[in-house]
Amino acid sequence: MINLDKSKSAVLLVEFQNQWTEKGLYNRLIKKQLESRGVLENTKKLVKKARELGMKIIHAPLVIDPKNKKGWLAFLTFGKVFTRGTRKAEISEGLFREGDLVVKGRYAFDAFVGSDLENILKENGIETVFVCGFTSDQCVAKTMQTLLKKGFDTRMVSDCTATLNDFFQKRTEKKFSDRVVNSNDVLI
Repeated sequence: MINLDKSKSAVLLVEFQNQWTEKGLYNRLIKKQLESRGVLENTKKLVKKARELGMKIIHAPLVIDPKNKKGWLAFLTFGKVFTRGTRKAEISEGLFREGDLVVKGRYAFDAFVGSDLENILKENGIETVFVCGFTSDQCVAKTMQTLLKKGFDTRMVSDCTATLNDFFQKRTEKKFSDRVVNSNDVLI
């Protein structure tokens, strides 16, 4: 059980986008973990309850503009993934609701790079951040490291994250061992 001021807490959804959650290459990369861990169902349940408790929901999508590429991923993929204006870049169905906060300007694995995430957190008085998303060992881990450096009480919600395989998931959870929780821990 985590005892905290829910009004100063947020659930940060890193890359809950169709690129990962709908049929295609990126989905195939994490599909085993996505399904075996029940990530989408757990996250939808977490988000619904978190809203009821007065917690903020922050979406941190990675959106690449092929006409104005920033960051190595945009150039490496020729702007063909997470592409602005396509269904693949949209937030996964069932997670977004009017009133949620959406990070803008992000172009790197770390959700802070180029974005307004820090301003969103400060403007909303957020002290505790529960991080969910893809992939655990890359975007989630890099974002968590920055959150911790900036002094935020940060937790990885294990059953709301996925990566390429169990080895990478367990290694990431071990790295943040004292900062890993289950979605049920957040909802109490």
